[in-house]
Amino acid sequence: MIQFINVSKVYDNGLQALNNVNISVESGEFVFIVGASGAGKSTLVKLLLKEIEPTEGKIIVNDVDLSRMKRKEIPFYRRGIGVVFQDFRLLPTKTVYENVAFAMEIVEASRKEIRRQVPAVLGMVGLASKANAYPSQLSGGEQQRTALARALVNNPSILIADEPTGNLDAATAAEIMKIINMINHRGTTVIMATHARDIVNSMKKRVITFRKGIVVSDKEKGEYFCED
Repeated sequence: MIQFINVSKVYDNGLQALNNVNISVESGEFVFIVGASGAGKSTLVKLLLKEIEPTEGKIIVNDVDLSRMKRKEIPFYRRGIGVVFQDFRLLPTKTVYENVAFAMEIVEASRKEIRRQVPAVLGMVGLASKANAYPSQLSGGEQQRTALARALVNNPSILIADEPTGNLDAATAAEIMKIINMINHRGTTVIMATHARDIVNSMKKRVITFRKGIVVSDKEKGEYFCED
């Protein structure tokens, strides 16, 4: 479970990015986080990844209070979270296989584990035939599927998708969403921040809407209605 309890975030320049946010996400849920630019979506993601600290309030993930987490514990905590971004963030000098394997090397997985797990996850996202290709040889959709494979290869309990379809055409975005939905059906909690109104409205998942750092709507099977 993920809980934001009375969480506020004020940056050093005085900008209040979040204001008394209370959110609870059950294990295995699929939740869209929507809102205009500057509404607080990216701040929420950074707080969940413990890249920044809240000004007030508590964030609890799987019964762990992040404010009490020691610095040396943060890398281990992040191993349980897969992250996919809009701009893919692949290593250009590594192949698809090597990009995905790198995520396992960072957590010191054995070579045997890497040889077993990487082909399996590439097959899951439909990239088995592209294992030896480099990012520059891939389409945008293939690059995002590689990024998804990298995010999933360590079997995280949570997947954070930050505008994962932002650079993709509608058909390719639909393919990526099918994969993310499949991942959720396998038990992974999915939190997706997005501006993609059509995707949100077609998926019929829980939608949490932010406006100027405040949660203005939290609806099961909701729709994207906020102002852009």
